[in-house]
Order: sequence, then C-alpha cells, then structure tokens
Amino acid sequence: MSISSALFTDSQARLYVWLFGQPERAYHLNELRRLTGLGSASLQRELNRLTTADLVIAQAVGNLRRFQANPQSPVFAELAALTRKTLGTVPVLREALQPLQPGLISAWVYGSVAKQTDTARSDIDVMLVGNDLLLSQVLASLEPAEAQLGRKINPSCYSPQEFERRRAEPDSFVNRVLSQPILPLIGDAHEPS
Repeated sequence: MSISSALFTDSQARLYVWLFGQPERAYHLNELRRLTGLGSASLQRELNRLTTADLVIAQAVGNLRRFQANPQSPVFAELAALTRKTLGTVPVLREALQPLQPGLISAWVYGSVAKQTDTARSDIDVMLVGNDLLLSQVLASLEPAEAQLGRKINPSCYSPQEFERRRAEPDSFVNRVLSQPILPLIGDAHEPS
C-alpha cells in the first residue's frame, strides 16, 4: 500500500492533487469534475466537507462557484506539503520515469517547482542522467504525467560522461542547477554515475 492510499481516499487524492497541489489556483466546479474524473455527487460531497472545515474557500463568481485552498487555514502549509509529497509532482514523475530504468541513473526536478516559487502556469524542469536516453522515449514516458499534473514538463538529458564533463566546468548550466534546490526523483543528483 502506498503512503497516499493510506492517508487519502481515492476521491480525496483525486481532488487534493489539484486544490492543495496547486493551492494558488482557483477552480470552477466543472473544471474540477473534468480534472478529477469524479462524479458530481462525490465531488460536491468532498468540496462541502472541505469548505465546512474552512480548508477550502468557495467563492461565487456570477452563477458559478470557484474553489481554492484556504491559505488562512491553520493546517494549510502542512496539507499542501503533504499533498505535494504524496500526490504531487515527485510521486507522479517517479512513476512516469520507471520505464526508462535501468538506463536512467538519476533524475531530479529543478527550477521554480523545486524552489517552491512556481505558479499554476509554471512548467516542470527535470534533469536526467543515463545511458542511451532517447529524448523521444523520455517525452513519451513523461506525456501521461504532463496530463495528470496539468503542466508542461521540460526534460534535460545527459549521458553520465557529458554530465561529468559539464560538472567540471565552473559556470556550467549543470552546476547552476545543482547549486539550487532540487527534488530527487531517482538516484543521487550529486553523484549520478
């Protein structure tokens, strides 16, 4: 059993990944129904529970209602962090990259998502180090994750030799990435080969 399935029901997991995985964004009911794949009754039941507990704000906009995570909730930061760790970017990307192993030695998220400065429109930057990684295979593996996360994923692929060569250059892109926060997906980013 996964951590996420131990902590959240299926309906909660499908909803939380959007509301608390991207808490800066507000969603209309129909949008949440489409993104989560939940039936109307299940979705409304979960949203009613969350709004009653003040974990989510419901706002009327014309004849529609928008829902957004409540940043004033005393457990907002913890719930957003728990959602990201169990349902968000890292677990989804780890699962998406599994077919690339054993050739994939290490992979990590960098940029605004790793720094937690991302917005709803931010893409997800991923660096991969491995043997015989074909960009077409990497993109095909990541395509379902893009749909699930609702964001574009930008992979940067390196062979172990090319990665080490770039690490030896003092002001290389690789060194700039490694000097900032990263979210490990597979292997060790600082010792990939």
